[in-house]
Order: sequence, then structure tokens, then C-alpha cells
Amino acid sequence: MDGLLLEALSIGTVLGLLLGLTGAGGSLVALPLLLSLHLNLRDAIGVSLGAVALTALVGAIPRARQGLVAWQPVALLSACGLPGNAIGQWLGQFVAEAVLVIAFCLLVLWSAWRMWRNSSLPPRAATPTRYGPLVGIGVGVGVLSGLMGVGGGFLIVPALLAFTSLSMLAATATSMAVIAVVSGGGFVLYLSGAQPSLELLAGLAAGGALGVLCGNRLAVRLGGKLLQRLFALMLVLVSLSLATQKLLGGS
Repeated sequence: MDGLLLEALSIGTVLGLLLGLTGAGGSLVALPLLLSLHLNLRDAIGVSLGAVALTALVGAIPRARQGLVAWQPVALLSACGLPGNAIGQWLGQFVAEAVLVIAFCLLVLWSAWRMWRNSSLPPRAATPTRYGPLVGIGVGVGVLSGLMGVGGGFLIVPALLAFTSLSMLAATATSMAVIAVVSGGGFVLYLSGAQPSLELLAGLAAGGALGVLCGNRLAVRLGGKLLQRLFALMLVLVSLSLATQKLLGGS
């Protein structure tokens, strides 16, 4: 098997597994791994958007059939996220790579801290849906997606838990549906000015589909507290690896 295809399959599988398990985090891992294939930052962001979008779609479909996707928040977050994505990609043309990398690393570390902290909090009581905060989250997710190729699930899931009455499983399912739409729109914009490797995209798609379906099954079996803490530790390692690779000349 060709080396690039094998690496793409591996990256896609990791990405999909994380999305299926948590509804978030796949893109936080995908970008550093894609950079390890010696893609430049802009292409890594664009390819990450495509991989995340397709993987999230594959993961959301079975959850939707189970009635776990809340379509009203999906529509609201997507409608706000798509224009935000275009803004993020436009801003990315004027921001230096080092600044983007530093911002990405800080974002990953912040996500890790939140996930570790939230793993120790008691379950929240049901709350009525608050649409105002969801609008702001949708725009923010779109901008971050366009700027850094992230799906935004690390923002979407906590927002859904805080501002709606969705369960954790329903929040992750809804998050995947939003990610599929917003990241998919960003990938289409990226394709308008680039021609990524079809072999790379195919490998990411196949691995992502396999990983997310496995992650969906594991999500209902693993303890949430342990899973969140392991994920938080992994995010710290990702941030340190990316900083070393792109800022300290580690690759």
C-alpha cells in the first residue's frame, strides 16, 4: 500500500474515532498530523475541513436515525457558522502562519483544560433552549473553522449542554451534524482555489468513516469521566507536538 494512503487512512481513523466518541476533537488532532505529511498550513487546514466534514456526516447519519440529532440547533448553528467560515478563511490570508499556530495551540490547551474540569462537574439540570448564545457560538465556530480548520465540536458540545436540555449523547450527535455542514462549506470554499491530492482525501475519508462508526459504538459503553480526561491529556500532547514541529523547527 502506498505510504501516503496508509498515513491518510491512519489519520482518518484517529479523527473519526474521536468524533464518534466525543462529537469533538477530531480536527484538533487532524491538523498537526496533516502537517506532519509536509503539507503547508493552508492546505492542511483545507484538507482537514474536508476530512472532518465527511467523517462527521458519516457519524451523524446513524445518530439521526436514532432520533438523537436536534435539528433546530443544527439549523441555527449552521446558518451562523457558514458565513463565519468564509470570514475565517478570508482573515487567514492576512495572518502569519506562526500566529495561527500559536493561536491553535492555545485553543487546544484551553479545550483540554475545559474537558478536564468538566469531567469532575456533576450533571447539569435540564434547561430551556437559549437561542441568543447559540448564535454567538455558531459565528465563532465558523470563524475558527475557516481560520484553523477546526470542526468546532469542542465549543458546540459544551454550548448545547449549557443552553439546551440535550443529553450528552444527543449533544455529540447534534454537534457532528453541525460540523458536517460548516466544515463541508469551508471545504468547498477551499476547493475553489486548490487541488488537494485525491489519494490523500480518499484515505482520510475511508479511515474517518471506519473510525467514526467504531467511535459511535464505543461512546455508549465508555465512562464519560475517564474518556474526557484521557482526551484532555491527548490534547496537551497534540499542542506540544505542533508547537515543536512548526515553531521550534522540529520537522
